[in-house]
Amino acid sequence: MPTSQPAWMAVTRGHRQHWSQRQQQQQAQQQQQPSQQPNQPLSGRATIHDTVDVLAPPGSHPQLSEWRRVWELASAAYFNRQHRVLWWRILHGCVMCGAFSAYIGRATVEQACCPYACCSSPAQPQTISHMFLECPMAATVISWLCRLWQAMTGHLPDASVATILAASTSEGQCASDALLQTWHRLRLAVLHSIWTAARIAASSTHASSRASQSSSQSHLASRLALKTVTSMIHHDWVKCNDHVRQLAGVCSSWLRGRDPSMTLEAFRNLWCHRNTLASIHTAHTGTGDKIVA
Repeated sequence: MPTSQPAWMAVTRGHRQHWSQRQQQQQAQQQQQPSQQPNQPLSGRATIHDTVDVLAPPGSHPQLSEWRRVWELASAAYFNRQHRVLWWRILHGCVMCGAFSAYIGRATVEQACCPYACCSSPAQPQTISHMFLECPMAATVISWLCRLWQAMTGHLPDASVATILAASTSEGQCASDALLQTWHRLRLAVLHSIWTAARIAASSTHASSRASQSSSQSHLASRLALKTVTSMIHHDWVKCNDHVRQLAGVCSSWLRGRDPSMTLEAFRNLWCHRNTLASIHTAHTGTGDKIVA
């Protein structure tokens, strides 16, 4: 190949097989190999390859099929865009917390610590699990979320990494698809509120200002979570009564892939469980009956 010719213009020696052909070859090889006995000792079993073919379908690898539901859920259209982006960053482990910022060289060791003064250790690294679960500020909001869900369904979720961050649901936690959607929307709203409060607390650069603002920051995440949940309920109620596309300041492209309308039954299934967050009743006015929430 001439030196003036770029490498990408050279003809490749061979083409990579399609994933379906490689899957057929793997199945044929597995059928030819003798099946292992179930009681065979571990020393006699073949080692499992730690490499995964990324071009293979998710169902061919158990470790990928377990996470397939999580990734499909992370791309659901009914989530708020900011909440969905934050969850994608959490699943990828690239949330800009203090420890991650120090790891990539964007923060010092002192800046990598938790900004809240209520932490037990003043040099506590702000990791993802600490920021969303272990920090006393976050633990208060997470406890509120779990108690709220218990009041709505009678089931108390486990405040763990698998339940709160990885969207693992136990049996009996979500009896219907509408309840599953409500739980994940509430969960992501609380996580985004904790994230926003942590970013505001980290913006205080001096230790004296942090100490003076500790009382005001103590309930910031709770206020943000309550405001976000109220806003979600209000937006869904607007879709039940008005044409969202015809409202002032609403661009039609914002609703691409989303349903701009909602029925009263759908709203009731989402937010009116045991009348904890919302309830629908008929108000008698001078112009006639009106359904209000």
